[in-house]
Amino acid sequence: MLQKIRGNELKLQKLYRGKTKDVFLQDDGNVLLYFKDAVTGAEGRIDSGANEVIGEVAGKGNASLRLTVYFFDLLQKAGIPTHFLSVGPAENTILVKHARSFNLEVICREKAWGSFVHRYGKYAVEGAPLPSLVEFTLKDDERGDPLITEDALVALNIVSRETVEYMKNTARQATTLIKNHLAAHSLELIDIKYEFGEVEGKTMIIDEVSGDSMRVVKDGKVLLQKELALALLGE
Repeated sequence: MLQKIRGNELKLQKLYRGKTKDVFLQDDGNVLLYFKDAVTGAEGRIDSGANEVIGEVAGKGNASLRLTVYFFDLLQKAGIPTHFLSVGPAENTILVKHARSFNLEVICREKAWGSFVHRYGKYAVEGAPLPSLVEFTLKDDERGDPLITEDALVALNIVSRETVEYMKNTARQATTLIKNHLAAHSLELIDIKYEFGEVEGKTMIIDEVSGDSMRVVKDGKVLLQKELALALLGE
């Protein structure tokens, strides 16, 4: 069917309508991701980790696109596989390989912040260093994206033990790379989340890697998507 994306008519089948992205299947089997200007948050405040869309910010989708292309390129040059192929044919789109998502978020934390402090406030102080601590959460809005243990992932046949270890190791490797790269631009990575999936039998990072998937601080302030693009890309 014809889908109109920012003035471009493309013959695509919509697979999924997300909060900040729409996903389309192409005739060649690859997938097109369309980044929207929608922002999530709670109580009127923008928060990329929230599950409710609270409005739009002009140019946010384009910032998401440019940051995702930038970080995927950084990862791939370091030998960390992703499903990214190229910038797409329409504005604010990228082309990626079709992946079977594990419906998990793999979070790597460098400092205690946000939900981590809320959960472990008796033991955790905001800003306290964490040793690239990895957590797994289910992508389940109805249940608030609950934490899940590594043993439960295996017991419920969501992923294998080998896949759990690969995701942990790869998340830490990618985080070290991104953290050091941001530090070279006077930016501090607090935490970052990845989505993994299976492409042609191989596990790899999928979806996006942008300001929507990481918390970055400059001069004591957590940067929004467009602010991170400006600080890192200079536009």
